[in-house]
Amino acid sequence: MLLLLLFLAMVFNIIAQVSLKHGINVLNLSGLNMQTLFKVALSPYIWSGAILYGVSFVFYIFALSRGELGRVSPVSQALTTLGIVTVSILIFHEPITSFKIIGIVLLVAGTVIIFY
Repeated sequence: MLLLLLFLAMVFNIIAQVSLKHGINVLNLSGLNMQTLFKVALSPYIWSGAILYGVSFVFYIFALSRGELGRVSPVSQALTTLGIVTVSILIFHEPITSFKIIGIVLLVAGTVIIFY
């Protein structure tokens, strides 16, 4: 059950971040001013991202209620990081570098060690 809750928290977190990134890309912001804040406040992508973050938060707190903070938090962050790197490559066509690959390998190894 713990891993399912962490997985759902990760999925909603990633979808939220994709929505926010897409929303910011669509707005094409030029600086921080009142007009920019107004655009952000009215963006449906920004709002959907915020709501999805809230859903992710609910799954995360239920995961915390079922496991140790020292295990749940690192696993949650690692899963989200892995998911974000994957999505950034597949959806936003960001480059995959040797440093990203090394980082992913170290992240997975560290997470496995912490979780077990």
